[in-house]
Amino acid sequence: MWEALVISTQIVTRSTEIFATARWFVHFVVMSECAAVAAAAVEAASKPPVLKSLPEVRVVTLRAVIPNCRAQRTLWDQVLAFTRSQGLAIAGPCLTIYYDQGYRERDVDAEVCLPIAKDAKVTEDAGSTSSITVRVLPAVPRAASAVHLGSYDALNPAYLKLYEWISKEHLQPNAPVREVYLRMDIEDTSEGSFVTEIQQPVA
Repeated sequence: MWEALVISTQIVTRSTEIFATARWFVHFVVMSECAAVAAAAVEAASKPPVLKSLPEVRVVTLRAVIPNCRAQRTLWDQVLAFTRSQGLAIAGPCLTIYYDQGYRERDVDAEVCLPIAKDAKVTEDAGSTSSITVRVLPAVPRAASAVHLGSYDALNPAYLKLYEWISKEHLQPNAPVREVYLRMDIEDTSEGSFVTEIQQPVA
């Protein structure tokens, strides 16, 4: 059974490193600027964590054990190149699934995911020479969700708030945690308008 993440200031390094070295990604992820999604996320950031169900989502995905979080950029490079080559449109906010139980500074087991339409056409041999796959993330009946508004450097309190709430509600994490990147604005150098949702499946 999955245990709660070990929360420390180190965990912030994960998201900070990824996006400090991958600002180019923001230009591609136009769906992150969806006004309706962003507005709802900003409102949620001021509220306590909640329980919610997560719908299934079809994604282009690549999972690997990488040397450190900074190396995640290589995964995004490959997924984005594949998506372009297939002419696929991104259908929702990008996300990363972390499979390690607790924070790891090295040898990080991460899966990057780009949502696509359920009926999007992908050639049969696509990804046959790589580890890129197109699959459906199954629906999650219950997930604890906390939304963070602001810099990735300040993401740690959102994790703390979420796992304290999970413990208070006598819930148990039972699957890998997800980080969903709801809004990223390349013009916002302070990252003050960034919106990130942490989703922890629970039983």
